[in-house]
Amino acid sequence: MGMIFADVCHLLKVRDGQSGGRALTLGRLSLFLHRSELRTIRASLRGDRAAQAWIDDFKWGQPADRFFHDVLRFDAVDSLDIADYEGATIIQDIGERVPADLEGQFDLIVDGGSLEHIFDFPVAIANVMRMARQDAIVYLNMPCNNLCGHGFYQFSPELMHRLFSPSSGYDLMFVRVAKARYLSIELSAKHRVYEVKDPAELGTRVNLSTSDPAVMMTMARRKTIREPLANKVLQSDYVARWGGAAPSGLMAMLKNKVRQDGAPAGLAPLAGLYMRWKASLKNRKHYRRVQ
Repeated sequence: MGMIFADVCHLLKVRDGQSGGRALTLGRLSLFLHRSELRTIRASLRGDRAAQAWIDDFKWGQPADRFFHDVLRFDAVDSLDIADYEGATIIQDIGERVPADLEGQFDLIVDGGSLEHIFDFPVAIANVMRMARQDAIVYLNMPCNNLCGHGFYQFSPELMHRLFSPSSGYDLMFVRVAKARYLSIELSAKHRVYEVKDPAELGTRVNLSTSDPAVMMTMARRKTIREPLANKVLQSDYVARWGGAAPSGLMAMLKNKVRQDGAPAGLAPLAGLYMRWKASLKNRKHYRRVQ
């Protein structure tokens, strides 16, 4: 479990010089920053003595606690885990309903790679959403593509867009994917980060097919206190079809032709190439590079 440069950038931006409050990490997070990334952070935090001292003392893979205290300036930083082997301050199985005294207690909740290892994911993510105070931030970094076997699950941007909805009291700030070179994501420096459009707004599925691993980063704010996931979480393109909307676009046209006439010679390779492009980060209708 850990945080990389893109996570640090996202948290610094949303924190924007604020101080005080209580942060929670799922598991006790490690921090992985390359020298070039530290130089970039140093330049952005010039004049902040505590932050500069943290950078001077930084060691690869060290616990992220000091970053939350000295750089993000939280008064208290807790970590939650099912066991105490990494020194978590709260011992709790997040795959079971958390006790009431943990609900609405935190101004920032960060997952840097725990939720994919928890079998009862709907229970776990609902707990995360409950533990945030009103106006608190929830930030998640999760496996998205080509990390099969890392945990129980890999996650889709569609799921994040549907989970963090007004019906659950949340305002989704962004869903982004970061492409890496190595299966250990932290070994890559300065990942390319892309914002993912909402499939419901596009009216089509937003697929992702990459040759390299990719992780997904989600940030949401709890705007109102409502019970998370009180409504069913449904995939947007099916909801549209149930409402009578007909599939549109080139792929829908090709599939319709195949159903009517059978697959003509040469159609499969053409359709396959189009599908690969549509599911790539080169598809600017679906993905926009931000870092």
